[in-house]
Amino acid sequence: MNRKQNRKAGIKDIAELAGVSIGTIDRVLHNRSEVSEETRKKVMKIVEEVGYTPNIFAKSLSSKKATRIAIVLPDSSDNNPYWEKPIKGIKQAAEELVNYNTEIIYEHFDASNEASFRAVLQKIAAVNPDGVALNPAFEALSKEFLKVFDEKKTPYVFIDVDLKGVDNLAYFGQDAEQSGLVAARLMDLFTQNNSTILIVKQAKKKVFSTHIENRILGFNKYLQTCNCKNRIHTVTVEIDLNDPNEPETSLNEAFNRVTEIKGVFVPNSRGFKLATYLKDKKKKELIVVGYDLIDPNVTFLREGYITFLLSQKSEEQAYKAIYALFNQLVSQKAVNKTNFSTIDIITKENMDYYLQNK
Repeated sequence: MNRKQNRKAGIKDIAELAGVSIGTIDRVLHNRSEVSEETRKKVMKIVEEVGYTPNIFAKSLSSKKATRIAIVLPDSSDNNPYWEKPIKGIKQAAEELVNYNTEIIYEHFDASNEASFRAVLQKIAAVNPDGVALNPAFEALSKEFLKVFDEKKTPYVFIDVDLKGVDNLAYFGQDAEQSGLVAARLMDLFTQNNSTILIVKQAKKKVFSTHIENRILGFNKYLQTCNCKNRIHTVTVEIDLNDPNEPETSLNEAFNRVTEIKGVFVPNSRGFKLATYLKDKKKKELIVVGYDLIDPNVTFLREGYITFLLSQKSEEQAYKAIYALFNQLVSQKAVNKTNFSTIDIITKENMDYYLQNK
């Protein structure tokens, strides 16, 4: 077959080439029994040669049972508009799949409250969805419930945060450690000798976050191995945003105590909190590297209180995660285990391009 024919090959074509029935092809494609290993290998070789892709949309329409995908993500109630972006991507996928017997079940939790996360996971486990897309914000609790999904043979994908040592179908998000390396490289380029960089961790209740810690790990790894390790030093400031006097109290103490501060690294989307402080104190000379193209960060990037934003296209991450589950559930289509998003460096000079094309 030529390439044009390959794209149009169907089950009937494969059956003719293999010399077996259409029913046998169906059993092989869906990994059912009653097919010899020799026949299975022969069929799969032909499938690969002709580039067969199942029509998942037609299959979903013919099914009388709806495909239910549960979403478990933080809400934006703690003044973190980042989580509005992946929801936008999920809603786009949901709109495209609404006519294909697909139902999206939305559940949100407070990212600073482990009890809230547990309650949502309990609710999801009780309704027995066909697949789950979640942000595993609390590692130990996530692994507890992932065992439940494993027992029920419910596939699950991770968004934004990856966990190791579990049987997730896929991960969609940024390579957190690598993005930290990029952030440190930017600091290295734009700071001078004997510089101190503040690493500002801002969260409610100082919640531990795997991806934030990995960003910091990458940041420090770069500084420890580059030729700048003797001239750039870091000081970490941990801020609990539950305190109404924060981040001002901790930042005042840091700037009064530490000399030669030339830059600030904010390893999550709350760069706007730091930038608000800098604007109030009229500190515009610092190199500030933060994350995510959310509206308040965009404002401070435009004004010059944030120098660089590292963007990870979170809408696209979530959109692809939903389609990965849909493809797996409807047609058992293989999915790449790790799906890293791009690490885009955004400045005020190229910001409008990204805003127009996001």
